[in-house]
Amino acid sequence: TVPSPVGLPDGKIFLTGGYGAGSLMLQLETKDDRVTPKTLFKLAPEVFGATQHTPILKDGYLYGARADGRFVCLGLDGKVVWASGPGETFGLGSFLTAGDLLLAVNDSGKLRLVEATPARFNLLGEAQPLKGRESWSPMALAGNRLLLRDLTRLVCLDLSGKQL
Repeated sequence: TVPSPVGLPDGKIFLTGGYGAGSLMLQLETKDDRVTPKTLFKLAPEVFGATQHTPILKDGYLYGARADGRFVCLGLDGKVVWASGPGETFGLGSFLTAGDLLLAVNDSGKLRLVEATPARFNLLGEAQPLKGRESWSPMALAGNRLLLRDLTRLVCLDLSGKQL
């Protein structure tokens, strides 16, 4: 898998991958100084299968993009809490948390601000800071500055709301 495994409380590990891999939740059990994994559940790629970026664990829920490009909130029991609509696809772009918000960029460089809540998919705003292609690289947030990159361009956005 390309995404890194996500370590969870109580000795659980969540693994996910694209290209038909789907997802897997493991429980690590220790017995006689030996650690063995036990499969808690498997998910088909249509349910959850992040191709490129590691899902984010926030407040007991996993957030990430699945193979069809929709952004998903997944409970730790393996049940989808919500998925973005058909017109709200994210593709292979990256995402990160900033407080109670999720910043997510799609393949073509459209940046979306989403509320990080299991209540519902709530799109708060969007902008098109990149107009290229393959906007797949991880984003970086330093203070109020967000760095985004696509195949040919790097931009730095000031998220403070103040004019420079």
